[in-house]
Amino acid sequence: MKNLDLDILRKKLDGKLTFSEEKEFQEWLMASRENIAFFNHMKNYRDKSMEEVSLESVPNTTDLFMKRLNRRSHKAFINKMLKYAAVVLLPLSIGVGLWVYSNNEMNQSLVDQNQINKEDINQTILITSNGNTYKLESGVEQAVVEDQGVKIRKYLRAGLKYEEQEGIKAKSVAYNMLHTSKGDDYQLELSDGTIVYLNGDSKLKYPVSFGDNERRVQLQGEAFFDVSKTGKRFVVEVDDMEVEVLGTQFNVMAYENENSIQTTLVSGKVKVSINTNGIDESLMLEPGNQAIWNHKEGELGCKKVDTKLYTSWVNGYFRFEDQRLEDVLRTIARWYDIKVFYHNPDLKNKRLSGRLNKLKGLEVISDMIEKVSDIEIEVNNKVIVVSMKE
Repeated sequence: MKNLDLDILRKKLDGKLTFSEEKEFQEWLMASRENIAFFNHMKNYRDKSMEEVSLESVPNTTDLFMKRLNRRSHKAFINKMLKYAAVVLLPLSIGVGLWVYSNNEMNQSLVDQNQINKEDINQTILITSNGNTYKLESGVEQAVVEDQGVKIRKYLRAGLKYEEQEGIKAKSVAYNMLHTSKGDDYQLELSDGTIVYLNGDSKLKYPVSFGDNERRVQLQGEAFFDVSKTGKRFVVEVDDMEVEVLGTQFNVMAYENENSIQTTLVSGKVKVSINTNGIDESLMLEPGNQAIWNHKEGELGCKKVDTKLYTSWVNGYFRFEDQRLEDVLRTIARWYDIKVFYHNPDLKNKRLSGRLNKLKGLEVISDMIEKVSDIEIEVNNKVIVVSMKE
């Protein structure tokens, strides 16, 4: 990795970086421990002349860093980088972080399970149009495949990126599938420049290269979209619901074990449409609105929300506000791939508010909940048991 412009380090110390400069700085900083130590040295001696500091003293250890980087540190870096992406979340000033108040192919199945080997189920994988499967958790930067005039690259710090090759046009529409494992989110840049953050245990089916008409993808699970403005509508299919946009930032939550599908708009405008079982409804969302489609009851509604509560996962946090314990633990259980049992069903209705770091680990999160509540959580492998404290 090339050395960083000294002016960027000066501006960082003065708190004057632009968005793109902040991203460049973070990439450089996390490329090696030497870079981190060097910047800390600058902070400690910031009163000295910056001309005395030479970045040539910082060795290029990016390749070694990539080889040694394990999955946990990779995820930590992704979450750190996302602080400067589509959504900026404001932290809660709370001690331990938690407080308590008592078109054709697209219509096919998201993924052919026969294409996935059993050993791949608990890993984030990419399935290409020719059926090849790539594991995406190795922590190695590499070229994945070239197909339909598009180069697909797997970047250590920025997930997957689809790059259309100049002068090459796809002969036919081909689809890829990104499937994240439980406990792992992933960043994807589509060929049109749209950025997608895919939450754990989610699937996204999308064209390798978009055609001349609309842009259409299919989602199961949860994703945050930062849609590029191309003049062509962008459509997210979720079961019997469609979310249509031209360029905007929004989150869609559509897990199979949830009673409803939630579309939360951060900026721009989106149109949510339902067409199933004799129901043909649609509504337009303004920033700060959330559309709720209860597919079991056949009801489509809209309400004003704090969008940070529904997008904090992009930054690596669980965030709740006056939510039932059952709903909170269902979200946590999905991430850690565990089952939850209650000694007393009434405990499900206990209300919780706060913020938790997903990377802290299940036992740490359980301890934090216990310390500020009157419940006890017993962790046993893939099972947690919730009971009242004695």
